[in-house]
Amino acid sequence: MKRKLIIFDEDSGEEIEKIEFSGGYNISVANLYDSGKIRFIRKLDNGKFGDKHWIKNYLYGPLAKRLIEKFDEIRHIKSEKILFIEDTEWEPGISKQPWIARIKKANKELESITGYEYVMEIRGYYTDKMSKSQVIALIYHELRHIHQDGTLIKHNIEDWSNMVATLGKDWATTMEAIENILDDDFIGWDDLRKAGRQISMFEGLRMVK
Repeated sequence: MKRKLIIFDEDSGEEIEKIEFSGGYNISVANLYDSGKIRFIRKLDNGKFGDKHWIKNYLYGPLAKRLIEKFDEIRHIKSEKILFIEDTEWEPGISKQPWIARIKKANKELESITGYEYVMEIRGYYTDKMSKSQVIALIYHELRHIHQDGTLIKHNIEDWSNMVATLGKDWATTMEAIENILDDDFIGWDDLRKAGRQISMFEGLRMVK
């Protein structure tokens, strides 16, 4: 879909600039009357990001928004402040612990220019082989890293045991169907039932950071 952005002088009606585009937009504006604070209008949904990444907010953003609206434990997150990028070229190499997806804080330069506070990086090599239910679980899993105070937290068996109990410890790699946690008939998370030893959430699953 082709879009057009036209900037004009409100007083004179003079057209100042016209921009045509089709891959989303990220507009930064500043007003002198509020100390020059930069404000952002974010809808950067598709486009090249560096040499090997594509912005995929149009794909993952709506899933994140629905997950945030549904689950209380991630209700504090604002999906519009996450830039979703996909590595479209990565393939397995010699790394012993490859990851499927990871989330990190945006550096100060990226945040000041675009307004995005977090970057979620996803490897297309893996998600291309996943079911929709697995991709949704993956996005939920990464969102859980964002603490209520805005910092990022590491994996914690107490925090993510619900995924293991409900979807199984191999939820990201299994070829069997797993529950779609966004389905209306999803009844909620199960509790991890402790057996003879403490199960590790990441036993056999080393591909998600």
